[in-house]
Amino acid sequence: MEKLTACFEISSDAIKVLIGYELGGAPVVLYRRKKECPGLIKDGQISDPNGLIRSLAELHNVADDAAHLRISISEICFILPPIGLIVCKSDKTTNVVSPTNEIAKIDISNVVSLVKKEPVEGGNVIVDIIPDEFILDNGTRYGNPPLGEKSTSLTIRAKIHTLPEKVYSHYNRIVNQAGFRVKKSSVSTYCIAELFKTYPDLPATYVLVDMGARLTVASLIGEGAPYSSASFYGGGGDDLTEAIATAFGCTFATAEKLKVEYGFRQKLRDYEPPLPLGEDNLAEEFDQVHLNGVIESFFESSVAMLSNAISSVLSRYNGQFDTLPIVFTGGASGLRGIDLFMAKAFPQRERFYPIPRSIGARDRGYAGLLGLLLNSGKYVGSLEDNYHGMGTVSRVSGNEKKPKPKPGRSSPDNDAL
Repeated sequence: MEKLTACFEISSDAIKVLIGYELGGAPVVLYRRKKECPGLIKDGQISDPNGLIRSLAELHNVADDAAHLRISISEICFILPPIGLIVCKSDKTTNVVSPTNEIAKIDISNVVSLVKKEPVEGGNVIVDIIPDEFILDNGTRYGNPPLGEKSTSLTIRAKIHTLPEKVYSHYNRIVNQAGFRVKKSSVSTYCIAELFKTYPDLPATYVLVDMGARLTVASLIGEGAPYSSASFYGGGGDDLTEAIATAFGCTFATAEKLKVEYGFRQKLRDYEPPLPLGEDNLAEEFDQVHLNGVIESFFESSVAMLSNAISSVLSRYNGQFDTLPIVFTGGASGLRGIDLFMAKAFPQRERFYPIPRSIGARDRGYAGLLGLLLNSGKYVGSLEDNYHGMGTVSRVSGNEKKPKPKPGRSSPDNDAL
């Protein structure tokens, strides 16, 4: 049995958990769960820290009788929201320690440490270091740490993901107070891009639009790597649900059901029957025409915000990416009829709406966790010194095993595609 990895994400409306492993370059899902936590986070700020800590603490032990699964979790990989994300780059060189010039893990650690010591732009802190390549003294380049190769020096070229210190420390402190050790933290945009790199039918360079429950993030992805992003609130799936609930005077649960099951339908019949409003027993009846009107009005404003966010992300590139395709993901991107609005807003851009292809997590809202799971076991010389697999998550049969892991941290410069 492969060593299992537990990946967590705190979104605007829930805590999402994914447990599994990487096999043959693809994530294998053993268990997933979405624990609803409405009201714990508002506009990116954790409004009820104690409530979130309690909710997280309930996830230390996972039991799934149907899958004959009992798992104890003490260490996790964790997704951070890309609020205030700045992507920088760094080139650093170190001398190889060994008298035989054979590159060892200590040399990888040394060159990464040089990156960590750089000053951070805009008061941010480093949350991840992603090596693009390692270069030997003879100019040979490697995508992964060239352990065992011979060279008098080792150069790293890396991208550095930074977030505001408040965002990074707040989320990590909450997770630690819930009793979890964070093995690896990664920004959601990077994780999603890593997953989509494994889908050959998707473009390598594109605009990624992640539409969550409340937060929408637009990012420039160049050859599978994030370069810049902009985010905004007010255009998410829960915002649309609230707009429907307000217009129809029904409960949030009823509005959510109408949104998911009916969505926007372009072709209407001469007679549209009333929509089922459950036990709300409203005096006024509403049909698909009414639902279409609410959804259309919502997207008129949210697409305008999205267009501004994309323009902001691409503004530094002097129009050279004005026709890049857009890849949509996140739970809200699955709304029926959504492409009618996106096609109107972005007529020059090809649009993709990929569904995750991993059995057990074919839900757009799990794209980031699948990408994190895919990369969590790799040793690439990032912030943590050891990524060789995690004794973090263990099956419980009778005697509970307590794993012993390790953490990490870092620092950057500016980048252009």
